[in-house]
Formats: sequence, structure tokens, C-alpha cells
Amino acid sequence: MTGIRLFVSLLILLVIGRAAGRARGVQPESIPLDVSEAVESRPFAETYKLDGRMNPFYLRGDFDGDGKTDYALWIKAKTGGATGIAIWLSSRRKFIILGAGVPFQFSGSTQSNFDGLNVWRVYGKRAVEEGEDGGTPPTLVGEAIWVGTSGIAGGLIYWDGKSFKWYQQGD
Repeated sequence: MTGIRLFVSLLILLVIGRAAGRARGVQPESIPLDVSEAVESRPFAETYKLDGRMNPFYLRGDFDGDGKTDYALWIKAKTGGATGIAIWLSSRRKFIILGAGVPFQFSGSTQSNFDGLNVWRVYGKRAVEEGEDGGTPPTLVGEAIWVGTSGIAGGLIYWDGKSFKWYQQGD
């Protein structure tokens, strides 16, 4: 009887563990076809993989202000495991990589791993309040991506017409 209980307990733990693993997995089929094709093509697929630790694993918005829907996907570098964001600008039909091994200028420092960030959302195109650093807030040309660490700090990733920039919002 003890052997059967142990077997059933182990089987239940295995099923629960596999279900939890699937919940963290990412289904490329969940994103639009042209974006998923880019994710699965070279060189992106050779260098990066989608990362399901962030919920949701992608955001949808008009990040460059051209009136077309763009996508931001949470990614991980296959070499080294650094996390970051791949932004698909629909008008350019290519990804711009921030982090995941590619340096990105945060408020006063350069980061190539976004592992410390655990929350994100689309920040609508509107006036930006002055941040903690006291610098002049940017004028958004499109929607921005608010990213941060839960309960600690955050900031905006926004398009300035040429590239993505960072504006610190809080400590």
C-alpha cells in the first residue's frame, strides 16, 4: 500500500510540475503571423528565444507613432541567458533589440540584461509627468513601454523618432 501511495504522489507531482512548465512556456502562434515568422527566422531564432517569465510575454501598441500596430516581446539570449525586449516595428518589418546582451542606456547606466525587471505595460501616448531625476519629460511620438521592478522603480522606454530611449519615472 505504501508503494502505491508513493507512486501516486510522485505521479501527481510530475503532472503538476509539467503543467506549471507549460504555463511559463510561450506559444509563438499567439502573436501575429508576420511577427512569429520573424521570431522563427534567422538570425533572430539563432540568437534569441521568447521568454515566458513576464506576463504577458508581449505587448501591443503603436510605439513609433506611425499609426501601425507594433509589438514588444520579452526575450532571452540563447548564449548567456540575458533577458531583454525585442520591439517589432511594423513599418520597418524588423526587430530592435534592447537588452538580451545588447547594451541599452538606462538612467545613468548601460544595461544589457533586464533580469531585474518584472512588470511592464503599454503607456498610452499622453503627457509624461516629471520623473525622479527631474529631467525634462519626453514628448511621446507614439505609445511607450513602462517597465519596472514591482514596488521599487520604473521608467519609460519610448521612441524619439530615431531610436528607443529611457526616461526614469520612479525610484
